Amino acid sequence: MKNITPELKFNLCFNPVFEKVDLEKLFSFVCKSPDLKNFLKIACEIAEKRGEFLYFAGGVVRDFLLKKETSDFDLVLQGNLDEFLKELCKKVKGKIVFKTRFLTYKFKLDLEKSREFLIDFITARKEVYPEIASLPEVVPANWEEDIKRRDFTINSLIIGLTPPYRGFLIDCFCGKEDLEKGIIKPLKPDSFVEDPTRIFRGIRYKVRFNFKFGEEFFICLQECYKKNALKKLSSSRLANELLLFLNKEPRENLYELLKTTFNLKIFEKIEVPVTEKEILFMCEILEKTGKKLLSKEKNKFFLLVLSGEPGNGEKLSFSPEEVKKLDIFFKKFKNRVKNWKKMKIWEKVEFLEKFPLFFVLFAGVKFEELKEDVINFVLNWRDIKSEITGEEIIRMGITEGKKIGEVLKLLRRKKLEGKFSNKAQEMEFLKRKFGLQEDFSLEEF
Repeated sequence: MKNITPELKFNLCFNPVFEKVDLEKLFSFVCKSPDLKNFLKIACEIAEKRGEFLYFAGGVVRDFLLKKETSDFDLVLQGNLDEFLKELCKKVKGKIVFKTRFLTYKFKLDLEKSREFLIDFITARKEVYPEIASLPEVVPANWEEDIKRRDFTINSLIIGLTPPYRGFLIDCFCGKEDLEKGIIKPLKPDSFVEDPTRIFRGIRYKVRFNFKFGEEFFICLQECYKKNALKKLSSSRLANELLLFLNKEPRENLYELLKTTFNLKIFEKIEVPVTEKEILFMCEILEKTGKKLLSKEKNKFFLLVLSGEPGNGEKLSFSPEEVKKLDIFFKKFKNRVKNWKKMKIWEKVEFLEKFPLFFVLFAGVKFEELKEDVINFVLNWRDIKSEITGEEIIRMGITEGKKIGEVLKLLRRKKLEGKFSNKAQEMEFLKRKFGLQEDFSLEEF
């Protein structure tokens, strides 16, 4: 990590600068359909009538200024959001899905053609962190206090949608300049002590936009490390932030996200011994097999690799019971991997099928000699089955259930070894080997 001279201090002052913005251009950028644009105008009319200040904040403003497509649609109200939303529900087709203790609401808007759109409504608020890395206590506040609680200067910009600042970009911490320079800069020295998850957010912005960290980022990081704030994050919050790398950012960015995290010594600070080589192997396996995996399988594989070893699983939200099972699995793999190269394909497949798929992938990362076989298992081997059915075997005279299963297993083994390329070859093999004989066991073949 970069060395910081002790003299370097934060020099961010709250100094609002107002710049006129074309709201029609903003609405066209944010609203992907005419009915969504109409909704936004209705929301503005209600807020103005109530004498409350409604504004866009954070990601939507940042992306608008960067001219990058946005998925954010966060609306902030300086006022009584509960009463505002009750009025809004009378004018539009939509409903409040849920409300949080952080004064935020999830609103589901029904659009034309049976489409739905989720919107985050947020009360302008002030945050107080009672302990290091704890969730904040929030109280309603004005827009100035709301801006001061933001994570980075590039996210501290707002655009007013109603009086007194309708159509104005408000920049209090030189956020626009940092956007133009491509700098990730926290607002205050204890930013990462209050909320260490901001570190991961900053890494995502850096990689997503190809930005760089400002000196202030490293000051905050050192302060975080000095106070062991990362270790005080709950395992679920830590896991959730890491999963955003996997699920919310472009897949091609994953290695760079994790490499940046590794280079900042974050894994070291949370005491998970994942290596750079293991991160590279994981990304390679995900790149090749990702489309064949369920989301749950990908998530567990990802978190288990980042745990470094099964015994550390609890640090990234695996339960104690899961960790015990994973330790047992790991020992079985350790014993089997010694003779792995001597095993036939069908032996490898039948061994790998005994374990959850996410753990098989994990083994491919931890044991380099397994990696290509694990990839083949996911992409090809596990899907290879006999084309002959149990009913067809019965018609050949083998009627006992156990023997039918053994025949199917044998056919699959031979198919895995490349002995059959079509059903006719399988059928010919059965007729030649078994005919109508009743005494037969899998071991004979």
